[in-house]
Amino acid sequence: MAGKGIKGNDGKAARLSLTTQIFSIFVMAVVAVAAIKTLGSGKWHSKAAAHEEHQLTNLKIREIVKDDSPPVADKSGSSEFLHVFNPIAVLHQDDPNNNFIEITFSNLDGVDGSTGAVVVKLIPEWAPLGVERFKELTAASFWEGCRAFRVIPNFVVQLGINGDPAVQKTWRSQSFKDDPVKTTNARGTVTFATSGKDTRTTQIFFNIGKSNAYLDKQGFSPFGEVIKGMDVIDRIYSEYREKPNQGLIQNKGNSYLEKEFPKLSFIKSARFVTEADI
Repeated sequence: MAGKGIKGNDGKAARLSLTTQIFSIFVMAVVAVAAIKTLGSGKWHSKAAAHEEHQLTNLKIREIVKDDSPPVADKSGSSEFLHVFNPIAVLHQDDPNNNFIEITFSNLDGVDGSTGAVVVKLIPEWAPLGVERFKELTAASFWEGCRAFRVIPNFVVQLGINGDPAVQKTWRSQSFKDDPVKTTNARGTVTFATSGKDTRTTQIFFNIGKSNAYLDKQGFSPFGEVIKGMDVIDRIYSEYREKPNQGLIQNKGNSYLEKEFPKLSFIKSARFVTEADI
């Protein structure tokens, strides 16, 4: 019986010891939580949180700038974009009411020094994305020096590959979505070329044929029209037809075209003008 009593007393002692340990752990946990809360409200914690928030804010600003403002080339010539921005042109670009572009062509009829001006009216109601891209390219001085490398009489005058391969390479990756076709490809309209859905970049064509309406069903959406100088468009040199190789133009630029196809007509300048200037 005595042995049984001893055994019973040892079980009670063990249970008491376990209870004491659990209570001690609970107290220590409460103390730790209180200490963490106190430290979390300290100055060092506030400064760290403020620094992190500042870093996140700066990151968001950089992302916005990256999306909305294409970077300008640095002096070394290595950059994501190689734009030559004209501050006045940028102001015109941002004016939704200024939708007139004057384009001066040179080498008309294949004659060196023969020039003529064309005025294109941009029509956002037809193709807002196309108008936006054309304005962006104009503000970046992209068109200067671009050769009309594909000219098919009674059909189209096609151009829009920059003479500097480095510039062209950056724009080739900047494709934009298609606009729904809202007007026909009538003679005098200007349209972005495309190689498939949402693949438009920089190439455009002037419709010079009177029977190009079939292009509408293929997704070619005009974004503007020639309102002055269609006779100049008709003088763009056409004897080379489709002989210039687009792959070589992309890779070698105007150095290839000037050597192999010296009579090609090209854009000498493109600038924003107001309706009063026309």
